[in-house]
Amino acid sequence: MPELRNVIVFAIGAARYAVELRWVREVVTLGFVTAVPTAPPALGGVCNLHGTILPVLDVAALLDLPAGPPARQGDGALVIEADGIICGLRVDQVDHVATLPGLGDGTSGAVVDTAGRPLTLLEPQRLLRRATELVGTAMGPVGA
Repeated sequence: MPELRNVIVFAIGAARYAVELRWVREVVTLGFVTAVPTAPPALGGVCNLHGTILPVLDVAALLDLPAGPPARQGDGALVIEADGIICGLRVDQVDHVATLPGLGDGTSGAVVDTAGRPLTLLEPQRLLRRATELVGTAMGPVGA
C-alpha cells in the first residue's frame, strides 16, 4: 500500500507540485521584493516578512528548468523551513491541502492527486542545498 503524505498542492506556471506540510511554516502574499544584483536566477529576490529578510526562491530554476518571471509584490509564496533555513518559494497559485498517496513505485519523489495525476513532491532540503550551491557559485571565492 502506498505511503500517505500530508501535502500542500500548488502551481507554478502550468506545472503542479506538492510539498509536505511538515516543511511549510505559512502561506503568504509577498510584500515588496528586492532583486539581488549578480544573484543566480534561483534567487528571485528578498523581501521583508514580519521584520525578517526572507530570500525568495524560484523553484523552476532550482530544478534546472527555465526560470519563471521575477518575484514581485503580490505574488504568493510558501514559507518553508528545513535544516534551520527559512525561505520563500514563489508560487502562482495554492490549490489545496490534502493527504495524498505516493505513486506506489517505491520512489518518494511523487504523489498522486485526487484525479489520479502524478505531482512532483518537492524536497525542501534538496532545494535549499541547490540554492546554496548556485549562490556560492555566483559569488565566487570569498576574498577574490
